[in-house]
Amino acid sequence: MTAELSTREKLIHHARLRFWSKGYSNVSLREISRAAGVDVALVSRNFGGKQGLFEATLEGALVADGLPQSGIAELVDMTVSIMASTPKDEEQPSIIRLIQMNAHDETVGELVREQQKIAMQNYLEQVIGNKTRAALFMVVLLGISMAEASLHLTGIAKPESQEYEKQLRHMLSAALSY
Repeated sequence: MTAELSTREKLIHHARLRFWSKGYSNVSLREISRAAGVDVALVSRNFGGKQGLFEATLEGALVADGLPQSGIAELVDMTVSIMASTPKDEEQPSIIRLIQMNAHDETVGELVREQQKIAMQNYLEQVIGNKTRAALFMVVLLGISMAEASLHLTGIAKPESQEYEKQLRHMLSAALSY
């Protein structure tokens, strides 16, 4: 963390790390403010409260900019590349982890589901051209992430391996062939 970051940026950074990896209801503002090195009162001043801070972590996070706008092969290639190269530790929480940890939350779950639909599901439906296949595509991403994070299934290859890319490509292709 560099000294150039504003208080607002520090709070968003540390909130994203914690909310996305642990879940909204499992994180306190004191924990976030302590990690950011600022007084907890600054959360209210900058964001109006915990939910406002959570919402700030979503700004610009769920966007389809730069993603292929057509071509299923390009979508699969890009998805495999992202999934294989995304760090799997809590220090670098992913959008998939955000969804897994927060979509069911009583306070922010509806917002997370809405954002996922607007930014991800609608994008997948547009590129894939079929709602069911787009939903299955998303299920593969959530499922493999859950298997990696929680189940540690021995049959799933390590994310940095070519075998992992082959397995993920197979699962995505199966979803798309439904």
